[in-house]
Amino acid sequence: MFTTLPAQQPFLWALITCLIAAIAEGLASGTRVRAVLAELRMPGLAPPFWVWTLIGVAYYVLFFFLISSLLSTQPTIPLTEIGVALTAILMVLNAGWNWVFFRRKSLRLSFLLFMPYLACALLLALVLHRLGNPFFVWYLLYLFYLLWATWWGCRVWRLNPN
Repeated sequence: MFTTLPAQQPFLWALITCLIAAIAEGLASGTRVRAVLAELRMPGLAPPFWVWTLIGVAYYVLFFFLISSLLSTQPTIPLTEIGVALTAILMVLNAGWNWVFFRRKSLRLSFLLFMPYLACALLLALVLHRLGNPFFVWYLLYLFYLLWATWWGCRVWRLNPN
């Protein structure tokens, strides 16, 4: 697959990747994120907007360290390449979810998008574990968040049938 992962400057490549993903997510979400959330009926355990902001920051901090650690791993190990690819897929799916939820306002489809996202996230967890990645435990916390987020997405869809 990749014979020249950018291992020379993994922090720089991780930063560039996260910046591009954050910009894509922002463009996909649009300018009415807070307004769209305010228009919806929310489940009882829905966090306030500022907590969503902290979750987003934590996501990019985690993914920055995941990407930099994967790029610092020997590129001859196929699992490293798979880990980089799965991380990129998750970031693209994340931006896509934001477009579906905030722009299209398709709550059903946004819930259904959790399924491929969860599948990719679980595969990445397996890869990180097999590689002995130092951020595997932190990534497990993200998986627990994803389970809650999937429940949240289902509840928002069910509470807002139109």
